[in-house]
Amino acid sequence: MNDIQDYKKEFLQRLRDESAINGTDTEDEFINHILDLLTDYDDLQSPQRVNCGDKTCSNNRKMRIDGYSIDDADHTLILFISDFEDSIEASKLTSTRVDELYWRMFYFLDEACNGKISDYFDDSDEMLDVASFIKGKINNPNNDDPEKILKIKFLILTNKELDTKLMNQDLLKAPKAKSKKKTKSTKKIKKADFNEMPLEIDLWHIERIYDQEKNNLTETVHIDFEKDYNVEGIPCIKGNLGDNLGYQAYIAIIPGKLLADIYIDYGSKVLEGNVRAFLGTGGAKSVNSGIRKTINNEPQNFFTYNNGIAATAANIEFTKQDTQLYITEIDDLQIINGGQTTASLAEAVLKKTNTSLDGIFVPMKLTVIENRETENEDGVSFYDQMVQDIAKYANSQNKVTAADLFSNDPFHIKMERMSKTYLAPPKRHSIPTAWYYERARKKYKQEQLKLHGENLKKFLAKYPKEQIVTKEQLAMYLTTVAQKPNIVAKGKNFVIKEFNQSIRELFGKNKNLFNEFFFHKSIASAIIFRTVDEYLEKNKDSAKKPTGFWYKAGGFKMDIVPYAIAKIISCIPEDMSIDWEKIWQWQKIGPGFMKEVERATKFTNDFICDCNGMIVSEYCKKASTWEKFKEKPYSLKQGFLDELIPLSMVKKQELDASKDKKENDGLKALVDFVKPGPQYWTAIMQLAEAHGIGNNAEKTSLLKAISYVKKYTLPTSNSIPIAVKKMMDDCYAVKEKLISLGVKIK
Repeated sequence: MNDIQDYKKEFLQRLRDESAINGTDTEDEFINHILDLLTDYDDLQSPQRVNCGDKTCSNNRKMRIDGYSIDDADHTLILFISDFEDSIEASKLTSTRVDELYWRMFYFLDEACNGKISDYFDDSDEMLDVASFIKGKINNPNNDDPEKILKIKFLILTNKELDTKLMNQDLLKAPKAKSKKKTKSTKKIKKADFNEMPLEIDLWHIERIYDQEKNNLTETVHIDFEKDYNVEGIPCIKGNLGDNLGYQAYIAIIPGKLLADIYIDYGSKVLEGNVRAFLGTGGAKSVNSGIRKTINNEPQNFFTYNNGIAATAANIEFTKQDTQLYITEIDDLQIINGGQTTASLAEAVLKKTNTSLDGIFVPMKLTVIENRETENEDGVSFYDQMVQDIAKYANSQNKVTAADLFSNDPFHIKMERMSKTYLAPPKRHSIPTAWYYERARKKYKQEQLKLHGENLKKFLAKYPKEQIVTKEQLAMYLTTVAQKPNIVAKGKNFVIKEFNQSIRELFGKNKNLFNEFFFHKSIASAIIFRTVDEYLEKNKDSAKKPTGFWYKAGGFKMDIVPYAIAKIISCIPEDMSIDWEKIWQWQKIGPGFMKEVERATKFTNDFICDCNGMIVSEYCKKASTWEKFKEKPYSLKQGFLDELIPLSMVKKQELDASKDKKENDGLKALVDFVKPGPQYWTAIMQLAEAHGIGNNAEKTSLLKAISYVKKYTLPTSNSIPIAVKKMMDDCYAVKEKLISLGVKIK
């Protein structure tokens, strides 16, 4: 039996098992699984499920959607619908079935925006709020509103295989793939526009799901310029920068219309993931007026005025005409700088302010990075480091700094190291375990690929799957306990951007704050959040498992959890605090806290559902909603209050941990300084003299360092004397000056 058939059986059994445990329908588990998968790989941003069901509307048409999502980066409304069969021998997904599902979503959209959808739902049905929300974004008369929808995508989610006839139809966009993925896994069907907006269908079928999970990679964009856009290629010049660099560099000029069409077709998939998160709230949503003015009024000057784009690729193909190179195909195009330029050109086409973009050309610096595997000592891949450096140093209208490329930020590297250092007490497990901090996507699985047999068993015992914390989750947990549930409600891209900016400022001011206590508090925050989430999930009422519990399947758990936790914390007396260390030690919250969770979640649900006709998920994103909820009277029970400790005790724990961290770092720095030996610093001094580097104080420090290292012994105290610290700083300053001149130091 082939791999895909084995996978289908295992996949369906997994869904059935989860359905039995959670008391849900197998289709519910299927939808949740696919939405989680697409969210992990940035194909969806904060998807919202709805309970629409098949409805007969005007002219005996049938309409239905199972949920929606908004991609703020490229102004796309995404509707999705499920076509699931609880059978190993599920039927094929045929062209006829695709059309049926297409028209169900289309008719819902048509009734919502152009019809009387209120005729088909009860007044209390949230589908009316959803329809009103969508209509407002699509029919918005203000063409400059950053929240106006410009594109529509329909997703069909199915556990069926594609029918062979469907795979071979010309209306399927099946670009020639260079990767290991099968061509059939990336089908898109072009359909008619809706209200003069581009509309397409994307099929997520079982083969594509299998490919995605097997490869653990985001689907890459492959572009064949002649086949896809009727363009012979992009003229370019190769930079002959030397050998063994790990990359190739090219300078190209890309027509503005071609760049816009690529963005219209692929949207934010051509924006490097972290850049997309950065642009999602301030880039593509707030079009630079200077760029827009040039596009619409002075297109002939665009090339001169615009700084262009910086992009990366995994591979490119060429043709050569006379002496001119043309890029004909490109794999995994990712725009690192210039997302604002790209989005502005696409908006000019979609908003019909300049549909042809005649005369507009964009400078493009293209770096082809074929090395995607090599990692440095910090576990940062060569590719990720290159992307970070390009974003840091390249110039664009909407500058993206290294701080915006989250996974390689020093804070996240520090968290990863701490997660492998500080073991959790053996409370839930028989041996001490670690909470694995996954700062880079799928790194937990990648580490397992290197291990086999007993070594793999030891790894899984030390890092249980349920103790993985991703950087997005950490941002959500700490933002929640910081009492910003409205930020959490906006979705992972918004949370990680907000969190990274604030945490990086703090990290830059005082690295000593990020110590063992901080790590313990972070994991305690994770335990609190997950406990509340599990409480609702375990007790929820559903048709398959009726419990009579107030929380119903399909409720607003992702809003209730952060709002309930933030509400509890906001009511704690000013001189008291949660005992973070006790939660860490016990790896669970106390019984008083649990009782408070039971009260607060119901209290929260009642509040957010009273949202004056707004969609609950949108209502919870507003700062005013949190302010209103924070002021709503709520009294903590004595059982919870008894588990609190004085705030002064927590402050002392933080101070002691910060002091220990500073002393330990100081000793490590001193050991690292002494380790190369006196001959090393003698060589530095000789090089400095040969190149005329260093002032008198720095030269004196080098002489002192050589003598100090020769007779070095461990200090009697944990603190480094100020004079020794200055000596070290001066010596490192000379070393940096030599490196900046290109002097090689052995």
